[in-house]
Amino acid sequence: MSEGNGRNRPPATGVARGQVRWLKRLSGLLGRAGLFTLHHLAKRAPLPLLYWVGERLGRMAYWLSRRYRRVAEQNLQMAFGDKLSPQQRLHLVQQVFVHFAKSLLEFLRGDGFSPDDLRRMVRLVGEEHLQWCVQQGRGTLIITAHYGNWEIAARYLTQCKGYRLNVVARDADDGATTLLVNRLRERGGYRVIPRGQAVRPVLQALRRNELVALLPDQNAGDLFVPFFGRLAGTVAGPALLALRSGAPLLPVFCTRQPDNTYLFEMLPPLVAQPSGNKERDVLDIMTRLTALIEQQIRKHPAQWLWLHNRWKTRPPEEVYATSVTS
Repeated sequence: MSEGNGRNRPPATGVARGQVRWLKRLSGLLGRAGLFTLHHLAKRAPLPLLYWVGERLGRMAYWLSRRYRRVAEQNLQMAFGDKLSPQQRLHLVQQVFVHFAKSLLEFLRGDGFSPDDLRRMVRLVGEEHLQWCVQQGRGTLIITAHYGNWEIAARYLTQCKGYRLNVVARDADDGATTLLVNRLRERGGYRVIPRGQAVRPVLQALRRNELVALLPDQNAGDLFVPFFGRLAGTVAGPALLALRSGAPLLPVFCTRQPDNTYLFEMLPPLVAQPSGNKERDVLDIMTRLTALIEQQIRKHPAQWLWLHNRWKTRPPEEVYATSVTS
């Protein structure tokens, strides 16, 4: 009996794997269909209805997305510890889902926002910092995060202020979704540079004295910097690009207000000053940028993407220490 059961296991496993692949494809198709449906709704709905739908869509996603709800709860526990009660964490996670559902619908509205709409929605503070950067003639590295609504900020910069903006972004897993997202961005007036092949086009854009937006707030393994009291794996790209090009780094944040308008803040720029020790310079720049991102998140924690596993990659010495003591 045991030998017979063993002989039957491989086919059963193959069937199970096929079912998993089929379910993933089905999930992708349903997700794509839902996104395109929301796109058509967002283009036509009046803003009050759009925000009403976003509120309920976010609450529904909160209850349905057990996986991401758990990731967000774990992240908040690591970031704030006992400063938040379990009830406060759950409430904050729900606010995160609602905020990003609203932001998604705003993005999918696309050309439904005219320049006049954007001027009514956005209040810009600190543009003198960007003007100074442009006057240097070396391009500007815009540094922001998956916080507030960076897509609204991009539209505002191009359509209302006339800046030439490039955005480095990762393609979606689904090709049709990537086409839709990139089309919406480019019709918004800004150019998309795929993240995996960004260095050359970014440097070319900086040489043309254009703006290049980067979002260095997600998990990576280039180096490790403090973030909410613990080391987080971070990209080195913004620092390397600044050191190579001489372009200033301009931190910006576009924060949703209670009435669903936005405060778009530009902070004083960081200018890379090579010391001769490239590794130390990169670490210093990314530490400073990450500290600014953390400072902004602490002001409005419901507007950052806690659904992402920010502390997934661990420093080699930490992994080694764990393996030795386990």
